[in-house]
Amino acid sequence: QKMRKRHHQYRRLNRKPKHKRAMLRNMVTSLIKHERLVTTEAKAKELRHFADKMITYAKKRDKLHGIRLAERIVREKASLTKLMEILGPRYEQRGGGYTRVMKLAKRRLGDGAHMAIIEYVDRPGEVRAARPPTPLRLAAMREVLGTVGIKPITDGEIEELESEMGALKVDDEKEEEEATDGGDTGNEDALQAAEASEDSADDEADDTVQAADDLPSEETEDESESTDDPETKAEPDESESKKE
Repeated sequence: QKMRKRHHQYRRLNRKPKHKRAMLRNMVTSLIKHERLVTTEAKAKELRHFADKMITYAKKRDKLHGIRLAERIVREKASLTKLMEILGPRYEQRGGGYTRVMKLAKRRLGDGAHMAIIEYVDRPGEVRAARPPTPLRLAAMREVLGTVGIKPITDGEIEELESEMGALKVDDEKEEEEATDGGDTGNEDALQAAEASEDSADDEADDTVQAADDLPSEETEDESESTDDPETKAEPDESESKKE
């Protein structure tokens, strides 16, 4: 036999489903009426689902539909009226976290069960104030910034900034493309200049080699000219003339 898959792991609380549901209905009705209950930790954590769901029903746009859904759980008409007229508007700006569970250090006498307090937040006379909802926190932040002299940015200014950033990105891309194109042309010019300098160096080397080859021929011509000159002819030695 295949075991049935449980999508939500709820606490059984040592009771049958019908008994458990009836008990939670009584507890959520009392919680709406008094806004604070002392019970065991397990019951408080299980009751939190029902209490948050009641606030969700009270915040529905279709009030008649919300009332009909809440009537299935809330037992007293006075609690239902308080839910729709007081608790619903109180949490209009809060997106969730309507209840708080606080554990108690002292256990219950008899079985020693862990005790806890479950209560609705933002209620009058609460010991610890809850964190304000996001819209209120943003409004307070804007007021503080306004006193300092910092104005909030509007949606139109944000769009203008985004358009300016897009234009700057386009300009940067164009500059990068031009730089890459200029770099390529610059490399080609450098290669051509290097080739021209190599050619000129080769030409200079050839000229020097030819000059070196022409130098000995000039010396021999000078020598021949010196031998042909009658003034430079050597006179015969006297010893040779005496022998003759």
